[in-house]
Amino acid sequence: MGKSATIMMSEEFDHDKVQLYMEKNFELEEYNEIRENLVFLKSNYPDVLYMYVYHFVPEGGEVIFDLDSDYSLDADPPGTIYEPDPAVVPYLTDLCEGKEIPVLTGDTVDGYMLTYMRPVFDSKGNYCCHVCVDFSVEKLHRQDINFVLKMLALLVLITLLIALIDVHTMQKMVTGPINRMKQATDKFAYETETDHQNNIAVMEQLDIRTGDEIEDIYHLFVTFMKNNLKYMQNLSQAEKDIRFKNAQIGQISLEAYKDNLTGVGSKAAYIKKAAELEEAMKENDSGLAVVMVDLNNLKRINDEHGHKAGDTYISGCCRMICETFKHSPVYRIGGDEFVAILKGQDFDDRERLAGSLSSAFTESFGNSALEPWLRYSAAVGMAEQTPDDSTFESLFQRADQAMYEAKNAFKAKYGSYR
Repeated sequence: MGKSATIMMSEEFDHDKVQLYMEKNFELEEYNEIRENLVFLKSNYPDVLYMYVYHFVPEGGEVIFDLDSDYSLDADPPGTIYEPDPAVVPYLTDLCEGKEIPVLTGDTVDGYMLTYMRPVFDSKGNYCCHVCVDFSVEKLHRQDINFVLKMLALLVLITLLIALIDVHTMQKMVTGPINRMKQATDKFAYETETDHQNNIAVMEQLDIRTGDEIEDIYHLFVTFMKNNLKYMQNLSQAEKDIRFKNAQIGQISLEAYKDNLTGVGSKAAYIKKAAELEEAMKENDSGLAVVMVDLNNLKRINDEHGHKAGDTYISGCCRMICETFKHSPVYRIGGDEFVAILKGQDFDDRERLAGSLSSAFTESFGNSALEPWLRYSAAVGMAEQTPDDSTFESLFQRADQAMYEAKNAFKAKYGSYR
């Protein structure tokens, strides 16, 4: 039930707009529509006590949507950082990294709870939030007990009715029909959906017409069996839908659109993006720039300090690129090569941003107090789209050439390693 609910929750909102939802929330018509859809979804899961969407950070869960148990009020406003429960603390690092954690159970102020959390990723494969549901185990137990008590009460009532009926009437109107139903149920099988269909057919063939409570119980029993069969069919279909969606998710994962070391887009993701931009350029789409970044001294770091230090160096350089181009996708297309594709706000500010990145690398490299693998350095080259660019490759080649000019200037000043 938790898996089903969280899958449908994740389909209600745009994963790429999570940050916008936290910043604007109720100011957005879209946010309010999503929230109404979540309230409606929660009403169709009466066993769900709480339903919420959090973005986990080291300090706790940052609220995006939070539906209280009355189906309408928000327990915490969007953007609030909710201090994690003790049961969540051991998994907080995994949650911040977008990993799926085991189902959580334990005592809370609302009683003994079961919590299921599903990570959600944006279109670039980056972690954006978790969709979560809480169940009251105590409530479910009470429902089970109530069901058993009702069934016991029904059996007691039937027993009393039988005791009050004349022996002759019991034989003709009660004992006979009950024996027929019992003999039928003794032959029941419950393994497959076909077994349940056959059970219903056997019961309908009895065609009990006593005109009293026995006939009512008979029809009630047949109706219950039909409803149970329908429930099985719906459950089977739901399981098929979940398997299909899991297969789709698995297929996306196989395409490996995320670089394992840095978390930015992989070369496969870059190739896909380049093809999309190629099509856009055919329609004379403008306002596009490519920034090519090639790391300096990576071979020296690997040779002299080991590949672990080299990985630290790559990750640090990548972080500087991402912090500079905050609104643009960044891709790692080689061991020491990165590409940023600028549009919109970053494109408008491209000259300042590219210069700022080059200056930041120069300043970092010049800090001799740091370890060599922490003195980040890279050559930066940028090219913007012109009417002469008929293909994305031509734009990329100009950015690559600008980068090599910066690379040669670095080598002329500091020398080339081997």
